[in-house]
Amino acid sequence: MKINFLKIASIFSLLILMFSCQDTVNKSNETKSQSIGPTNGALLIGGGGITDEMWQVFYDLAGGKSAKLVIIPTAFDENSINYDPEFKILKRQFTARGFDDIQFMHTRDTLVADSDEFIQPLKSATAVWLTGGRQWRTADAYLNTKTHLELKNVLKRGGIIGGHSAGASIQGSYLARGGRDLNGSYRIISNPKVGFGFVTNTAFDQHFLDRNRQYDMFDLLKIRPELLGVGIDEDTGILVQGNEFQVIGNKFVSIYDNTFWSPYFNEIDTLETGKNKFYVLKNGDKYNLKERRVQRNKFLKSKDITSNEKNEYLGTYLFEKSKVYWNNIVIENDTLKFQIVRRNIVRDPIPIYAYEKDIFFDTDAELWFHFKRDSLGKIIGFDKKTHKFINGLNQRFNKIVE
Repeated sequence: MKINFLKIASIFSLLILMFSCQDTVNKSNETKSQSIGPTNGALLIGGGGITDEMWQVFYDLAGGKSAKLVIIPTAFDENSINYDPEFKILKRQFTARGFDDIQFMHTRDTLVADSDEFIQPLKSATAVWLTGGRQWRTADAYLNTKTHLELKNVLKRGGIIGGHSAGASIQGSYLARGGRDLNGSYRIISNPKVGFGFVTNTAFDQHFLDRNRQYDMFDLLKIRPELLGVGIDEDTGILVQGNEFQVIGNKFVSIYDNTFWSPYFNEIDTLETGKNKFYVLKNGDKYNLKERRVQRNKFLKSKDITSNEKNEYLGTYLFEKSKVYWNNIVIENDTLKFQIVRRNIVRDPIPIYAYEKDIFFDTDAELWFHFKRDSLGKIIGFDKKTHKFINGLNQRFNKIVE
């Protein structure tokens, strides 16, 4: 009996150990399945080509007229650099967009890239642009040097790093299409494999749908399943701020996160019914990197606000120059609601929820409501979905002003 008991105890201990190890593995996998963006600053990651909207976003976040821009053209080949050795042609693209303070940094020598003298322009930079070309050239010159570290410091200070094509791929942790051989740019599985890692556990591919690269990502994820695959088409980009990015531009961004999503159903499929699926996001769509899911309003966590704070937003908001189109903000069952009114048509009120101060959202139609106080203390509402200013207040606000 004692022997049997010892056997049972040993088996029981072994099972506990196995489950404990399995739990550790699961937690490890869970950590690997996250992608983390920069704590401060922003990234503009483009698929190739820059739209006016992308230019404006980069310019504004760089600091506008006060921007201090550093351009790194190292991804170019030698013919391109020899054709424009002082980068005057390249500089004109940025001066035409309003940049005044522009410096260039370029070397093929890692010892130079690791020197204090070389990195001086980055010390005061508010923005950095990484050009297209071959991403492995940029990686070979700067990876794990003082230049690489100083690029991260630009972000820490709240600056922006942007780039398209090769300048997009280099910003991920995995250097998609980073091959050195003659056909290396055509293969998504690369050598070298390591990018700057401004976003962790992520591979950014570019010229995506335009060059029919949408199925290549599956080959990469077979050998690197922990990665988030993001394919960015031409004239399109993503603006990464923290652990969220928003799509900007004219075309689409493809997402490979082992799920499937469609705005038609607005539900996330975990791919239990099929494999090798991806989905696309368009201009304005948002994605949560850390949780690896589309950032639809229905998934957002609302902020709790008091009844008095809700009362501040009650009123009728007329659209500018419109006599037949207005909105009501009402309270029902202690819930703030938005009601559309069109002449004699009055819609049922839709709940809206606080996101930040003066910013509300609804979970069904992806509407955002921005409220701003003018110099007199009145509130002006802004419906982000329709991009029309709405104004006019009820007597409550007039009394507040008086």
